[in-house]
Amino acid sequence: MQSRLFRSGLRQQEFWGEKFHSLRDDWYIWDSECKEDLKTMHARTILQSLQQGILICNRNARIIYFNDAYGEFIGKRLEEVQGEEITKYRKHAMVPQVIQSQIPIEGIVRTEGNQEYFASVYPIMEGDIPNGTISIVTTLAQHQLKVKQKTETLAERVRKFEREEILAEVAYCGGGVEGKKRAAARLGISLATLYNKIKED
Repeated sequence: MQSRLFRSGLRQQEFWGEKFHSLRDDWYIWDSECKEDLKTMHARTILQSLQQGILICNRNARIIYFNDAYGEFIGKRLEEVQGEEITKYRKHAMVPQVIQSQIPIEGIVRTEGNQEYFASVYPIMEGDIPNGTISIVTTLAQHQLKVKQKTETLAERVRKFEREEILAEVAYCGGGVEGKKRAAARLGISLATLYNKIKED
C-alpha cells in the first residue's frame, strides 16, 4: 500500500515537475523574445530621433532599415524599398566597397543630383565576417544649420565645459563645502578658483 502511494506520489511529482519545467522554458522564451522586441523598439526609437540619415544594409548591400531622415534624403519609404540593393537608388553608394574591404569610409563629401552631403559608411562585423554596413548621411544644409546654431565663442564653450566638469566632481565628492574642498584638491585647483568657475554669469 505504502509502496503504491509512494509510486503514485512520485508520478505526480514527475508530472508537475515536467509541467513546471515546460512553463519555465516557455517563460524564458517569452521573456527573451519580449526583451529582444523591446531592444529593437528602443533602437528604432533612437535611430528615428536622429537628424542624420541612418541606413543599414546586409552583407549583400540590400536595404534592411533606414530612418525617416534617410527616407526623405532618397525620397522613398522603407516599406517600398526594403530588401532592394542600395545601388538601385544610390548609384554611387559606397556600401559594396565597404563590405568587400571591411574598412570604414568616413566624412566623404558627395554630390548626387542636386544634393550635397557628407557620408560615412562602417562595416558591421561578426567576428571576422562582414555582416553588413551602417551609413550616416548629413546633408550640407543640415551641416550649415548646425554651424550657424553654434553662436557661443570658444571661450564660452570652454567655460561651460569646465563648469559642468567641476559640478560633476563636486557631486561625486558628496556636495556641500567639504565636497567642494575635496573636488578642488582632486582637480588640482584652489577652492577660490573652483567657486569662480562654477558661479553663474
